[in-house]
Amino acid sequence: MMPEQGQTGDKSILVVDDDTTLRRLLVRQVDRLGFHAAGAGTLAEALAAMETDQPDLILLDQQLPDAAGVEHLPELAQRCPVIVLTAHGSVNQAVDAVKAGAEDYLTKPISPQMLELALEKAFHAARLRDEVGLLRREACRQEEAELIGRTPQIEALRARATMLAETDTPVLVQGEFGAGKRTVARFIHNAGPRALAGFAEVQCARVEGGHLLDELFGAQEPGLLELVRGGTLFLSDIGRMPELVQRRLATTLETRQFQRRGSTRQLPLQARVIAGTSQSTAELVADNALVPELYYQLTAFTLDIPPLRDRRADIPRLAEHFLARRRFALSDEKTFSKKMIDHLKAWDWPGNLRELRNVVERGVILSGASKTMRPEHVELGEQLTYGAAQSTQIGVDDEPSLDALRDRYIDILLHRHDRNRRAVAAILGISERSLYRILSKSRTHTD
Repeated sequence: MMPEQGQTGDKSILVVDDDTTLRRLLVRQVDRLGFHAAGAGTLAEALAAMETDQPDLILLDQQLPDAAGVEHLPELAQRCPVIVLTAHGSVNQAVDAVKAGAEDYLTKPISPQMLELALEKAFHAARLRDEVGLLRREACRQEEAELIGRTPQIEALRARATMLAETDTPVLVQGEFGAGKRTVARFIHNAGPRALAGFAEVQCARVEGGHLLDELFGAQEPGLLELVRGGTLFLSDIGRMPELVQRRLATTLETRQFQRRGSTRQLPLQARVIAGTSQSTAELVADNALVPELYYQLTAFTLDIPPLRDRRADIPRLAEHFLARRRFALSDEKTFSKKMIDHLKAWDWPGNLRELRNVVERGVILSGASKTMRPEHVELGEQLTYGAAQSTQIGVDDEPSLDALRDRYIDILLHRHDRNRRAVAAILGISERSLYRILSKSRTHTD
């Protein structure tokens, strides 16, 4: 059985064997199976080839002129799967090779059928490892993919997101802090043909430029654009992505191809890209937050999430949803009083859904043994004033600049207010847009 579509033409295999005749034969067999194939006669040649084009798998002779292949197995196996080849196989040698990191162990002569089966098994195992890695990456996040509410604003958002789910075009999701941009991205993913493939998020503000390039496009290891395997990649806070990475991403979206760092091989873009930002389209332009080529790629289709204060009729349903999740975790039968619902609907929710969820979860704890949550169990108004009247100590032993002192003070306020920019801007007496510019310049803050 041939490997599945998508696992052949975009995969490369390096055959490392000093027997020229056998090496050429294996390269031809690998080519006929639909893979990219290259050959090397020594370990030195193999390592040099890997510097310019990282293979997806290595067929490695056990004994090479310049080294015993198995001695370098642990190092090579960290970079990609390795299948060891030997002319004189034994059970002990096979066990030693697998312990050293080999995926499989084949004894020469190798039939085309045996080679095909070994490659299929090795790539299947590698794919499972990648999928487990994605699952671990997402396991710490509470998945939320339902757009809850019945107001006209959320109904319109749900309808447009459902329509876009059937397409492959990039989408820009805009909304205030905590409005649910990731939830919308996940909804689009789940509602379309990519639902069974991977979903991953990258928080652009939290990864340095060089590391972000490798995380997205890959280097020795595959990047997320490969790992999601036809799924969806959500780029949170796209305006904080470094310019170099933006230009690389724009080219990838335009050509539908990309390269790993250090490789010359073009890989097809199979992932769907959704970006998120807390800035409006006008602010993205005014602040030069996106390079033009990426801006036009992303803004062809935009989704604007309404702030919670503009759809207050949804607050009871959302609060009940967050309470039900907490109730399930604690086996607790708490409910909201009518006054509590009125109290929640009267608040402006600068932190939107995230703030509401946190308030509900705190209320569950503060209500103690009471089965009914009431207004006295939550604190809303103090969230905007706490810290403004408090004295704040900032160490000056290192004689920092005024800008450094300002950045430290903003860090303290962001920490105290759950990184709620609107609240912090109100305390500082500046606009939220001005605060964003300060954070963008410092590059030391995260959402």
